[in-house]
Parts: sequence; structure tokens; C-alpha cells
Amino acid sequence: MNRMVLVTFALVLFSPPLSGANLDELINQNVRDATRAYEKTLPPAQQPANPAQLWIHVRSDSQNKLAQEILDRVASTEFRQWKMEQKPVQKVDSGPGKSQLRYFKRQDRTQVRELFDMLRKLIPQLELSDLSGKYESVGWIKSGHFELWLSPDLMRLQSQQ
Repeated sequence: MNRMVLVTFALVLFSPPLSGANLDELINQNVRDATRAYEKTLPPAQQPANPAQLWIHVRSDSQNKLAQEILDRVASTEFRQWKMEQKPVQKVDSGPGKSQLRYFKRQDRTQVRELFDMLRKLIPQLELSDLSGKYESVGWIKSGHFELWLSPDLMRLQSQQ
């Protein structure tokens, strides 16, 4: 018993003090963890929807401005019962010859159709690419993952009337 008291006393004595900020941080993290754990126990229909993610792939630095315009338009668009999370623009060396909007999960068909209709006003030549047959069972791609690949010759967006 005396040993346990000494060990406890030593731990308290030599542990770094918790500041108020660290304690607040720990409390907030515990609340977030508890909320996530609770949400996982809900039936799928009641679980909060994660925001969809839009990744834009460009071929050159000159397309970064186009990508930002697209992200701004998407951010200002009201989608039916879902939100879009913007991801950083990706510069790639190769890709499709034509602009494509890609989706990877069958359950995303309704969302991608709404996004496609909106983007087609800006990029009339845009094609929709369903890659769910190849990626449906892949766990590292989550539902709501969308990729917009800009063709190398796209230099400006269609003006909105």
C-alpha cells in the first residue's frame, strides 16, 4: 500500500502540469471522439452525411486560375441535401485528353449527376466517367470522392448567362 502511495505521489510530482489550454484541448478531443463513437452506432439512414470531396487535376500552372474559378462556383452552389468540400488543386503530368468528371462509387450517381449538370455549364465538353466498376470495393476511396480532370487545352470557362 505504501508503495502505491509513493508511486502515485511520484507521478503527480514529476508529471508536467496541465495548462488550461491543454485541458480544454483534451476535453474537446474527448467530446469529438464520443460524438464520432455515438454516430457510428446510429442506423445508416440517421448517420450524418460526410461532405463530398472535389479534387481538381490540372496539367499546367496556367490552369490553376480556372480551377480556382470552378471551386468558387461550386462553393457558391446550393446542392440538394449535401455539401462539397474543396480539396487542393493537383498538378499532374498526364491524364485524359478531354475534361472528365470521375466518380468511384455507385451510390454517388445522384450526387455526381447534380455536380455534372452544374459543371457542364462551365465546361460544355465535360464527360462523365463512371469508375465504380473498378473501384466499388476499394476501401481507401470513400463515397463522395469526385475528381475533375481538366483537358490540357482548356484555357477558359464558358461564361454564365
